[in-house]
Amino acid sequence: MCGFAGIYKYSVLTESDISSVKAMSHAIRHRGPDDDGIFVGEKAAFGFRRLSIIDLAGGAQPYTEKNGRYTVVYNGEIYNYLELKDELKAAGEQFDGNSEVEVILRLYGLYGAAFIEKLRGMYAFLIYDKEEGTLMAGRDPFGIKPLYYRQTEEGIVFSSELKAYLFDASYSGFTAHKTLTQHYLTFQYVTEPDTVTGDINILPKGSFMLVKEGKAEIQSYYKPVFRPNMSLGYMAKQVKLRDAIESSVAHHMLSDVPLGSFLSSGIDSAVITAVAAKLQPGIKAFTVGFEVGAYNEIADAAEISSHLDIDHIKLQCTLKDFTDNYERTVYHLDSPVADPSVIAIYLISREAARHVKVVLSGEGSDELFAGYRIYDTSRSSASIRRLPAFVKSALYGLSRLLPDGVKGKNLIYRGCVPLEKRFVGNSFVFSEKQKKKLYLPFDKSVDYTDRTAHIYKEAEQLGYSELLKMQHCDLNTWLPSDILVKGDRLSMASSLEARVPFLDKEVFAAAAELADGEKLKDGTTKYILRDTFRDLLNAETVVRPKLGYPVPVRVWLKDELYDWAADIIKGSTATEYINSAEALKLLEKHRRGKGDWYHHIWAILCFITWYKLYVTDAEGTKDKVIKGLL
Repeated sequence: MCGFAGIYKYSVLTESDISSVKAMSHAIRHRGPDDDGIFVGEKAAFGFRRLSIIDLAGGAQPYTEKNGRYTVVYNGEIYNYLELKDELKAAGEQFDGNSEVEVILRLYGLYGAAFIEKLRGMYAFLIYDKEEGTLMAGRDPFGIKPLYYRQTEEGIVFSSELKAYLFDASYSGFTAHKTLTQHYLTFQYVTEPDTVTGDINILPKGSFMLVKEGKAEIQSYYKPVFRPNMSLGYMAKQVKLRDAIESSVAHHMLSDVPLGSFLSSGIDSAVITAVAAKLQPGIKAFTVGFEVGAYNEIADAAEISSHLDIDHIKLQCTLKDFTDNYERTVYHLDSPVADPSVIAIYLISREAARHVKVVLSGEGSDELFAGYRIYDTSRSSASIRRLPAFVKSALYGLSRLLPDGVKGKNLIYRGCVPLEKRFVGNSFVFSEKQKKKLYLPFDKSVDYTDRTAHIYKEAEQLGYSELLKMQHCDLNTWLPSDILVKGDRLSMASSLEARVPFLDKEVFAAAAELADGEKLKDGTTKYILRDTFRDLLNAETVVRPKLGYPVPVRVWLKDELYDWAADIIKGSTATEYINSAEALKLLEKHRRGKGDWYHHIWAILCFITWYKLYVTDAEGTKDKVIKGLL
């Protein structure tokens, strides 16, 4: 796990370009505090920060082959690199060390860009071909590892994190794109491949970029497609699923440094930890909780760790921990991500980094096995969806007359409104009516469904069920733009490598064969996953619903955080975007119990804080980065 920055020029590099690469690399030194390196070629310059995990003595980057033709910088892990190395040896290739980068370049030399399809892992890389003067950039199938790029008339500037562009001398500075910010208020993030700036992009997951002769072309090499296998029996699917997950966990435990596991109260992290504990008895597990009843998973996680007989490290957090680390967390996220769990993830990552260098995590399971409670609406509203159009129209009209909170109103809504109009991923924050009041540059011609139209078109072409459409949407919005962003940025903020065994091509292949009824059954989410691993876990864990790093923002905004939030809004520098008076009204309504507005308020706070850090006080932020204060 590492970080890099790079510049590729269509003509030749300048001294300013080289200085920028060095400064950008230094800005993300938290991704790799163990070593650093620089490469300067005729058209490309790479800066690299290393977090040593495998081949501690070797594996330095940037890495250039002996003949000097190819140079690579690479962030991530290739879990099948030893198998690939054996294949290359059998074909007559010889190796000087035991690092993944050498395997990557040998594969590239033999197969060209097609080599990326052989990789099993999480990765982002740049490969420069000195002889041809070309560059290849690539990213893993699920978007676990980030790769940002900014195109100019003169070339392309790359980085592992958006914040590095604060130190890009050729960049005019961050701003917030008005249309994309309007979408942020719906989704709680800006969906890839865009970023909130509008002029910096992220290479799409499962894609690579080829740059030559002044042109950059992006090609997709992997798309996760669900193909339910109705001819394969349930028990046979269990066997395939268990084999795939156990194999993936074993591969993900490849490490030359101490390794642990995040452990919440849910089934996902419990499965990963249980399998890992079989391979490495006594493995360390890390749990975070807050001092507010329902927002503390420590007791339930302790039951799991006791059952597995592992070393359980518990982090009990306070309101002060939350406020002290709020701004730092927003900074490390790169773009505004209004997910209330982010502070908890930052805090538990910091604690884990005191004990280990690598942690396993359960992200991706919900999207593969239908773990979110909202997925069950695909079943509960099915009978209404089958009604004739005129009946649904009448029902919908009647439901609009019912007060919010009346039982059955939401069920009618879900049955009568097309999925693509009501589900844009696992979060839907502001409605259009609400945005019109709050968002000053609101443009009524901008439709939030613009961001997901192509996703639903793909789902329709694939003949997906209602449930598969929701999973497909989350795989292409929520997972890469929220879940994996916070997982990568907030672990790497503490120089900790987080690995996600569920997000593996072989695990997905097994999950893709599952029928809807094998994932959602008897009111239970992720049914087959729970059933398949029930022999390893205590009975309570098998049936326990998902909480997902709960943080008591909802509770605190009514009292302890009320003045704190009000001060952030009153001191906002994003006054051309957010109507501060309207934001304060929402805060007051939430305080008085006139609706649950905590998520809306949190989205406002995150954007205002991001805007201050990256736009209005960018120079102050740069100074703090240089001094190591962020």
